[in-house]
Amino acid sequence: MTPLIIATLNTRGCRMALHRSQVLSYLREGGYSVVFLQETHTDPTAEDSWQLEWGDGVYFSHSTVRQAGVATLFSPNLRPEVLGVTEAVPGHLLHLRLRTEGLVVNLVNIYAPATSPKRPQFYQRVSDFLSTLDSHECLVLGGDFNTTLEEQDRSGAELSPAAANILREIVEHHSLVDVWRDHHPDDTSTFTFVRVEAHRSHHSRLDRIYLSRFHLSQAHSSNIRPVPFSDHHLATITASLRAERPGPTYWHFNNSLLEDEGFVTSFREFWLAWQEQRRAFPLARRWCDLGKVRAKLFGRDCTRGTSRRRNAAIEQLEWEVLEMERRLATSPEDLFLCGACREKREELRALEDHWARGAFVRSRIRLLREMDRGSRFFYALEKMRGTKKHVTCLLAEDGAPLTDPVEMCGRARDFYTSLFSPDLTDPGACRVLWEELPTVRVGDRDRLELPLTLAEFSEALLCMPTNISPGMDGLNMEFYHAF
Repeated sequence: MTPLIIATLNTRGCRMALHRSQVLSYLREGGYSVVFLQETHTDPTAEDSWQLEWGDGVYFSHSTVRQAGVATLFSPNLRPEVLGVTEAVPGHLLHLRLRTEGLVVNLVNIYAPATSPKRPQFYQRVSDFLSTLDSHECLVLGGDFNTTLEEQDRSGAELSPAAANILREIVEHHSLVDVWRDHHPDDTSTFTFVRVEAHRSHHSRLDRIYLSRFHLSQAHSSNIRPVPFSDHHLATITASLRAERPGPTYWHFNNSLLEDEGFVTSFREFWLAWQEQRRAFPLARRWCDLGKVRAKLFGRDCTRGTSRRRNAAIEQLEWEVLEMERRLATSPEDLFLCGACREKREELRALEDHWARGAFVRSRIRLLREMDRGSRFFYALEKMRGTKKHVTCLLAEDGAPLTDPVEMCGRARDFYTSLFSPDLTDPGACRVLWEELPTVRVGDRDRLELPLTLAEFSEALLCMPTNISPGMDGLNMEFYHAF
């Protein structure tokens, strides 16, 4: 997939045909996939001219020919499936919900009011609107915010701190990340709006693009560049926005099976039978490796069976709770029924708690106080960990981004081949090193070269810590300790 280049720009008015032609020609030559434009100064009568010069991929939220107005443009090479268009704040907030590469994306184009008193009310409307969007879908929020959140993004004081506080709450609540700042954390001299006066200049980074934190790994680069026809700069990000399609993950043994006496007994019987097959293999290593594969299949089948039984038990308990609540509606003072209903609800809570703790472990949370959060919190963290493991881009040797899977695999192979190639050695340094080593007597050498015994293996195994990552076979220390 070709990465998307998302850009945002305050055009400072496109009412005049010459200026509009200059803006659209510049954007077309830049090859931008999605463009957020602000201060377009358009009304419905201008749509035909825009579509004639750009094409069909233009969506507007008009104001007047002298102020505000936003537009979102798609390049001719990008024709996503547009699922919905909303003018949440006419002339200031345009929302497009679309599907591209299997991923549902919410594009929100913002132009905050230029006058400070109006901004808090505007951002409150933005907050209310964003709360109506599905939090599981990708969110791209871009435009001219006319507000800064950090001191390093402005040369003076923030003129509307109330608006900044509301915007900061929006960013935190929706887990948004300022992509350019994330990529350039130490840059304090790049801005998107520069006003030069007779005695001094004013600098601000008003034009920004925010991206959902869960999809931040798919943003490869970001840039700010001046344009010849506006006092605002063009801000861009390059991202591979697509639905995650990770391959099969590494299997690892489910420790909860060790609490099932039936599984432990069944596995011991399985392994005793497998030990009798040892003589059929010329090499012990082949017998052992195949045995570990069969142990994996045995454990995976048992886990699936356990999951099916758990789901069936939850479904049955839910039905029983609903049935008891219906009966309680007609007999609210039935003490026996009240007690039975509480017991069933407690059983259901215990099953859900056990399931949530599994997500808690997989999400790698370190602080136990976080267990006060709901189950959905841990499921989301588990999903985010999986997203972070999914590689969407690698940099070539010359720094160019590679997104094609074949090219990425080749780059990774070449990198590690070079990294782990043997280096030249210095014979003189080797002699110096060997001179410092103690002399080993013949008797000690013979003793050190004896084969390892089963007792030594067992002692080493029992001394190894638990709750550590397993090897490639997925069998962890808890498994070996038990069997």
